[in-house]
Amino acid sequence: MLQIKNGEIGKTAVLFDRYHTSIYNYFMKIHRNKMISQDLTQNVFEKIIKYRSSYTDHKNFRSWIFTIARNANIDEHRKKRPTDACDDYITLSSKDDNAQVVMEKSEKSKQLMRALDLLPAEEKELIVLTKFEKMKFAQVAEILGMTENAVKVKSHRTIKKLRSILVNDIKYEY
Repeated sequence: MLQIKNGEIGKTAVLFDRYHTSIYNYFMKIHRNKMISQDLTQNVFEKIIKYRSSYTDHKNFRSWIFTIARNANIDEHRKKRPTDACDDYITLSSKDDNAQVVMEKSEKSKQLMRALDLLPAEEKELIVLTKFEKMKFAQVAEILGMTENAVKVKSHRTIKKLRSILVNDIKYEY
């Protein structure tokens, strides 16, 4: 990133190769819409180039890029663009060398995604970052502008809430 900051824009391809799958999957878990997730992922990498001068080497890069992704997501919500939630959403598999699209067919996975859709946006985002993206609480705290302890407490409460939704077998309407 420091090379990009210093004008070597071509190095963005290296960052894209490393992070586009995680960023795309983050958006898919929030929006469950392939087109919106692709657009937002591209938007994040455009913003990396545009705002490269704001990066400082004392920041954790993963936290910095997910802050950009979060801001892109907030901008998307402000547009109030309708989303087409789909049962068989598509994510990129980080295990695939060429990041081919794979289908998540597991019924448990679908139930979890439906339950996540019932959570408020900020709680859904917290679960996606901590559990799906496997970020440390300190990184999530930096992204969300909260203390690490606040993230831990909110995460614990949200998981209990999610568990309750799944256990109560709430009927989903689409």
